[in-house]
Amino acid sequence: MAAEERVLTFLQQQNRPYNAQGVADHLAQYGVKKTQAQKALDTLSEANTIVCKEFGKTKIYMAVQDDGDDLTKEELEALQQQTAQLAEKLQSVGSNVQRAQKELKDLQCSLTAEQIQSRIQELKAQWEEANAKLATLKSSTKLVTAAERSAVEKAFAEAMDHWAKRKRMFRSIWDQVSENIDQNVKELWEEIGVESDEVADVDLAQMQQLLPKRTRR
Repeated sequence: MAAEERVLTFLQQQNRPYNAQGVADHLAQYGVKKTQAQKALDTLSEANTIVCKEFGKTKIYMAVQDDGDDLTKEELEALQQQTAQLAEKLQSVGSNVQRAQKELKDLQCSLTAEQIQSRIQELKAQWEEANAKLATLKSSTKLVTAAERSAVEKAFAEAMDHWAKRKRMFRSIWDQVSENIDQNVKELWEEIGVESDEVADVDLAQMQQLLPKRTRR
């Protein structure tokens, strides 16, 4: 028996409204899936073989009533009310299913109690290892005395002074001897072996910033 014939027979026998999922659930034993049930219901509805009522996104289907069994106004209103209640119930169930699926997904993404405990132990071990390394560094590191630091700062300051003086001396001499030289200065310095700060990739001003404030000039 074709799916359309099974669906039509089922609705006529039951003589009550159903949605596609309800029809598929009852006819699953005959191999009718929801997509087949929906297609059959749409085909039968378009052919006016059955009645389709839409409530929002929900579609409710029922068999066409025989002319000899016309419903009274009260019966029709009761049937419509029953259909509306069923549609509302279906929407509520659908919302509950979506909410339950979201909660299940959230739970699946969450850590179990065992996983949390394992993570705590792992982090504790990492902290203990880092703490042990820090203790080793503290015990093996030789601190610089104030006198040693002062001596280094003094030597550095003297070196900066010599650098600045030699640079001024060279610039003064060079300005005098290079007045009538047309050759590119950079090329000439390279030929005679002059190593400028730029060639050495150093900057006196930046280096002087490293001097202690009390010794800066």
